[in-house]
Amino acid sequence: MSYFWGVKGKRLLIRTIWLLGVTVFTPSIVFAQKRMEKELLNRVFDYRRNYAFDVRGHQSNAYLKYSFITDRRNFTLFLIPNMYTIADGDRAYVGESYCRVSYNNVGKLHMKRQVSVGNIAHYTKALPTALELLTPKLYSTCLFKRHILSPFHRENEHYYRYRVTLIGNGMAVLAFKPKLANTQLVTGQAYVWFETGRITSAEIQGEYDMIDFTLTIKQSEDCRTSQLPDHCELDARFNFAGNRIRAKFEGYYNCPTTLPDSLVSVRDTALMNRLRPQPLEPEERSVYARYYKPEEKKEETDTMPRRKNFWKDYVWGTVGDRLFTTIGMENPSGYLYVRPLINPQYLSYSGSRGLSYKMKLYAQYNFSPHRYLSFHVQLGYNFKYRQLYFQAPLRMTYNPKRDGYAEIEIGNGNRINNSSVLDEIIDEHGDHPDFGEMKLDYFKDNYIKVKNNIEAFDWLNIKAGFSYHSRRAVTPQNMIRMGKPTIYRSFAPVLTLTFRPWADGPVLQSDYERGIVGVFRSDIGYERWEFDAQWKKAVKSLAQLNLRLGAGFYTAKSTNYFLDYDNFRDNNVPGGWDDDWTGEFQLLNASWYNTSRYYVRANASYESPMILASWLPLVGRYVESERFYLSGLLIGHTRPYFEVGYGLTNRYFSVGFFGSFLNTKFQEFGTKFTVELFRRW
Repeated sequence: MSYFWGVKGKRLLIRTIWLLGVTVFTPSIVFAQKRMEKELLNRVFDYRRNYAFDVRGHQSNAYLKYSFITDRRNFTLFLIPNMYTIADGDRAYVGESYCRVSYNNVGKLHMKRQVSVGNIAHYTKALPTALELLTPKLYSTCLFKRHILSPFHRENEHYYRYRVTLIGNGMAVLAFKPKLANTQLVTGQAYVWFETGRITSAEIQGEYDMIDFTLTIKQSEDCRTSQLPDHCELDARFNFAGNRIRAKFEGYYNCPTTLPDSLVSVRDTALMNRLRPQPLEPEERSVYARYYKPEEKKEETDTMPRRKNFWKDYVWGTVGDRLFTTIGMENPSGYLYVRPLINPQYLSYSGSRGLSYKMKLYAQYNFSPHRYLSFHVQLGYNFKYRQLYFQAPLRMTYNPKRDGYAEIEIGNGNRINNSSVLDEIIDEHGDHPDFGEMKLDYFKDNYIKVKNNIEAFDWLNIKAGFSYHSRRAVTPQNMIRMGKPTIYRSFAPVLTLTFRPWADGPVLQSDYERGIVGVFRSDIGYERWEFDAQWKKAVKSLAQLNLRLGAGFYTAKSTNYFLDYDNFRDNNVPGGWDDDWTGEFQLLNASWYNTSRYYVRANASYESPMILASWLPLVGRYVESERFYLSGLLIGHTRPYFEVGYGLTNRYFSVGFFGSFLNTKFQEFGTKFTVELFRRW
């Protein structure tokens, strides 16, 4: 018995000591681990502030290489912007570029492509968004422009879980994963110097605009550029509507050879052979071998090896390429870019304005680094009104440092609904049921604006010029029957003052316009004032508060026709989520914009990556941003008008739901929808 209790007693004593040790020391170990993680995170978050140099003005040379392998494709690939060549051509492509990289005064990166080779026609930028992944900003709020919340920034700490492992020699592995499954968050790990928080390398997995990617980053070892990448490798997978494409990108950002600035987009395989920092892979060499003719390979030219087919290469190839691919040309004298003519992202729908289609063209000619002529055209078609809209400003910039430019703009504006004309006809002829079908209150607005702009001081911008409008009745024959003119014209000098008294504060603007009768047959005299204040306040982690307050009024008017404001007007061809969803009224009747001699408006919206819908199962992971809207309006002859709304956007579409109220009485419910698919392509 004594032996039994002796053995049992020893075992009981050992277990008791073990339990006491676990109870006493485990919390200390856990606390120490948490304290170590927090200490390293703080050093990573503060690294750019404590150690990193300012990269503004920094320049370097970069070598970029890409390859595409098409595992599966179908006809839908033709509809994807900039993917026409891959949809119609070979299944394997390789390309290389040598670029001059520079950072401007606000730290924004600019790449000037100097030498290019490859077997993609015209060296098209297929999967252009993948190129953005090659220039990550680890220490910024977002890894890539305004997308993907960086796990290495303090504002995003509450979106991630972290784990720190010490590996010796003063290094630690910082692993991270999102608390919430969402395309704005990523998973991966980074190697970090524990003492300073400097990231030496990282591996990141995530999704970006239809692309699943794995990005391997090696940061620069130079203390002056330690916040910038030295070498990046990207493995990307694009799966859409049955199409499967694998892509690999590589970027080297501190190449030693600096080329003359006069070289822009030169095709020279011999030069690229000398510039290439790493040899090509065997698979890449085999793609080049199939592309170049053996006898021409010795001469290092880049002509196609096969005999061209007239219909396939010249007719359908050229037409199809122009329909589905961005047309781009760039050289030292300027550039020209035309977006694909067939692109679903140009479509938008609003319950009050119907279906619209919108596209843009950009062109610029450089006389010198500080003198250039730019031409940015916007085209749109509204299916509800069956009308084509356009804005074509031609601008001569003569002092870019002070935003100095002279501009002439022509366009046909928005369709104007003016009830004052109809009211006058009713007073003269009496009310008639056919007046509603005769469209006597609808006009087309054609205009020309000439203005000069200059930033007189850092806080004051002055714009002066004149505007000329010709408003033509939609049904001129009915206006003639009623004894009314079919065309109304106005000529007015314009003065706009823009104040920026605070660096990050609201922007204040005042507009004055005086209509003069008799100039170029103008027949409308008026005096109009408008005041506007806009403030976009960044909160944190891409959250943003948008505020707008404005007012306008006429102090003189020879007629009540065309009470037309610049800052308060209908837009029949709206753009995408980032164009005009904030600061506008979505359900306001079009006739209300031109019926009052004054208006007072207020618009507010709050935007954040993850608010409500992001937490929903299954679909929430695709929600990239959400907004809440609140707007108010006061005009003559009506009670206060209010709008409330909620909207969300993802890689496929943006949708908003809005309700309107007259005073406190509910008026109507409406929606707005735009296609966002491939908008960043």
